[in-house]
Amino acid sequence: MQAALFDDTNPPKNTSLNISGGTKKQLSKNQLAFNKLTQKIEKLNKEIERKKLQFDAAVKMYATALYPAQLKVLEARNKLITTLWEIYRSKKLSKANQRNLKQVLLFHLKESFAQDTTEPSKELKDIFSALNGISYGKAKKEEAEMMADQMKAMFANFKMDTEGLDVTDEAAMAAKLEEFQQQIEMEEAAQEEKRNQRNAKKKKSKKQEEYEKLQQAIQDAKQKNIGSIYRQLAKIFHPDMEQDAEKKVAKEILMKELTAAYEAKNLHTLLSLELKWIYKESSHLDTLADDKLSVYLQLLKEQVNNLEYEKQSIFQQPQYSVLAQQFGPAIQSRPLVIVQQQVEQETAIASSFEEDIVDFKSDKGLRYVDRMLKQWKAEMENDAFDDEEEMFRMVFG
Repeated sequence: MQAALFDDTNPPKNTSLNISGGTKKQLSKNQLAFNKLTQKIEKLNKEIERKKLQFDAAVKMYATALYPAQLKVLEARNKLITTLWEIYRSKKLSKANQRNLKQVLLFHLKESFAQDTTEPSKELKDIFSALNGISYGKAKKEEAEMMADQMKAMFANFKMDTEGLDVTDEAAMAAKLEEFQQQIEMEEAAQEEKRNQRNAKKKKSKKQEEYEKLQQAIQDAKQKNIGSIYRQLAKIFHPDMEQDAEKKVAKEILMKELTAAYEAKNLHTLLSLELKWIYKESSHLDTLADDKLSVYLQLLKEQVNNLEYEKQSIFQQPQYSVLAQQFGPAIQSRPLVIVQQQVEQETAIASSFEEDIVDFKSDKGLRYVDRMLKQWKAEMENDAFDDEEEMFRMVFG
């Protein structure tokens, strides 16, 4: 039997999980539901595969186009800061414009420090210190201490010991955060256990007992049917009994696919493998007993729910973390389009900064600065933007 199954002259067919019922037979309610669920699963699998391809392309575009564009923005922004700083230091502007230019410089410094993962240059640190009246190092230290105090207060609310915790040690803080997360999970689990214990003490009605017995019977039937398909196919796919080297490799691949499907209770894949390698035609599904169909429907519904969750959470997979961190859940809708739009936006910002630098360094530099600051002041006064940073982005691209 196994030799025939793996005969190169008779490859397995790509049978679809569909109950036909013959030309005249009308499908039962369970059979119709089975077809609907298997079609839904096939559709979701294709959508997930297509979405992953889009994310793969988006990650590639991030590495080859977006990240370099962001570096150009950072470089241009830093040049803009030093250009505006020279104008600010010259004190050739009115007092009002001096104050406004200071705010513009502080904004760009904040953006630069946030975007740059490396240590800022000495020149930028000196500008920061001159504008704020405090050294960059001291400001960073105070910021870190403030955040540490907030973290300690949060830990204290959960009665976690922070004695001896070095707030400047990133590894120690990360370990404490992990401990904090684990404690929250433990407390939630303990509360859930208490609820379960309280519910267990309550006397169950006859209807509840019957429902629980039915659910247990369904669970047993699920495992029995899945196990039956798995054992049947495992005998066929097991590579240890194969002498032919090429077929042995093929069986190893199939065995891994079978085991993964069994562990995930992926009924769709198990049934597909069963039809391909044992029955070789979907007419076998027409003969499934109604009680077995009922069990299969439960499993297929669970699989649909799992696939829908997987589809909605693709962006959370580790290989796409760089996109999730930058764009959040919004990246899920159109990853490639969103990254492309960001590339275009970053390119436009860098170009705008470079044009501004040329203008500000020209003989009419003060006039260009004055025009820029008037635009900034007008937007501040007309309340067109509630968010000050959004206003800055409008003025500076």
